[in-house]
Amino acid sequence: MATQVGEDQAAQTGREEIKQLCVTVAKQISWSIHYFIPSVIEIGEDGVTAKASFYILDFQTLKNDDGEDEAYMFAGTFNDTFTKIDGSWYFQSINGKIDVVTPWTESWVNKPFIPDFFAMSN
Repeated sequence: MATQVGEDQAAQTGREEIKQLCVTVAKQISWSIHYFIPSVIEIGEDGVTAKASFYILDFQTLKNDDGEDEAYMFAGTFNDTFTKIDGSWYFQSINGKIDVVTPWTESWVNKPFIPDFFAMSN
């Protein structure tokens, strides 16, 4: 499995790399809620592969540069692939593109994207 969220983040491959990324990122997050809205899900003709695209809307409380909690809003799209194994679906790849990541107090109008935001956790 491979995952990449944000163009400035290196792709993570395999369970251990993905797990380590999640552990690192989780240290910066004190609260989060993700809304994934599917737009298209296509099951392959073989019945064991699938592709899907999703919209994401995410609200998080993260540590800012001063180490204080700050509210952030994220929005973007995901294009994922899946494999069916023993009757259950598993992610094969996750490819996220975040179009907006901004402190809630700034809004997407004043500060639509924080450069290298996802690279900060590496």
